[in-house]
Amino acid sequence: MAKAMRILGKQFVVGETLSGAASNAKKWEEKGFRFSYDMLGEGARTEAQAKHYFEAYSGAIRDIAEQEKSNKKLRSGISVKLTALHPRCEFTQKEKSVPVITKRLLELCQIAAENNIQLTVDAEEVARLFPSLEIIENICKHPDLKSWHGFGLAVQSYQKGAPVIIDYIIEMAKEYNRKIQVRLVKGAYWDTEIKLAQVEGYDGYPVFTRKANTDVSYIACAKRLLENRQ
Repeated sequence: MAKAMRILGKQFVVGETLSGAASNAKKWEEKGFRFSYDMLGEGARTEAQAKHYFEAYSGAIRDIAEQEKSNKKLRSGISVKLTALHPRCEFTQKEKSVPVITKRLLELCQIAAENNIQLTVDAEEVARLFPSLEIIENICKHPDLKSWHGFGLAVQSYQKGAPVIIDYIIEMAKEYNRKIQVRLVKGAYWDTEIKLAQVEGYDGYPVFTRKANTDVSYIACAKRLLENRQ
C-alpha cells in the first residue's frame, strides 16, 4: 500500500517543494509544456495562517520568475486559492472578507505582472462562488493591471451553473476590455458538494450527478470559450 501511494503521488504531485517541482518539470518544459504551480493544503483557519500563505505565494511567484527567466514568451504560472488568503472566505462573511482578499490578491497580481508570470484563481466549492466572482471582477477592473494579460480563473464544468459562469466571464472581459485566461476543468470537489447538499437538505445538487452530463457540459463550455477567443 505504501508503494502504491508513492506511485500515485508521483502521478499527481510534481514535487514536495517549489524548487523540487521546477526541477522535475524541466524535462516537460523542454518539450513545450507549461505548468500552473499549485500549493497543496491551502485553506487558512486563522489570520496568521492567511498571512503565512500570502508570504508563501509572493515568494513562490518570485521563485517561478527566476526559474522561468529564459522563457521570454510563455511562462509557467501559479494557482492561488482565495480561501488561503482569508480564514472566512464565505458568503455570510463577504462584507468583511472580500475587501481584504481583494487587497491581498491585487498585491500578488502586481508581483506576477511585474515578473510576467500568469496567476490563476483556483476553483473551490460552489458555496464560495459569488464572493469569488466579485473578487475576480475587482481585479479585472483595476486600472494598474490593464496591460497584463496573465490573470485568470479556473471554471468547473461539473457545476450546473458553469455555462452561466462562462457567459459572465465573457461579458466581464468585454466590459473591462481585457483578456482573461480560463482554465476549464471537470471539477475537484464532487463528493463534498453532494454531501453538503444532503446535509443542508437541498432539493437538488449544484453539480451533475452523472459523468456523461459533466462531459457534455465541458464540451459546451469549451465551445463557448473558443467562440470568444478574442
